Amino acid sequence: MAIVVSCALVAIAGLHLYWGIGGFWPGHDAASLVDMVVGARPGTPVPPFWACLVVAVCLVLPALSSMMIAYRVASALPTFLAWIPAAALWFSAMVFLARGLSTYLSPLVLSARGTAFYELDRMLYAPLCLGLSAGLVAVWFTQPKTQSIPKVTP
Repeated sequence: MAIVVSCALVAIAGLHLYWGIGGFWPGHDAASLVDMVVGARPGTPVPPFWACLVVAVCLVLPALSSMMIAYRVASALPTFLAWIPAAALWFSAMVFLARGLSTYLSPLVLSARGTAFYELDRMLYAPLCLGLSAGLVAVWFTQPKTQSIPKVTP
């Protein structure tokens, strides 16, 4: 599960970097990108590189945390640092849960009504966020409970 979640998060981070350096997919120009991805009204500028970079970093961190937990790297950290991957995993799961639910429960999303983003958010972006949240929680509950060290016999 950690590999699937991490690959998805890294791919989405890469997409944000692509937008940051000037890419327009899934749109064909800046206006269509804003309409499909940002959900703002016509004339709104594309988010700047630094904003896309911040989002990309925020997506890579839970990917790293989930891999560290799944492959028990976190247990090799010094005691005073060992809590960080778990906290990052749970924080990220809650952020994705809030992002996914906000599409269906928050009146703020109604401001995007009439944009391609509004439909894509309800059909793709929000379910993806809910799935990522569930995947991160699954990583926690499917982690190995004990670390087996192979015995070497002379």
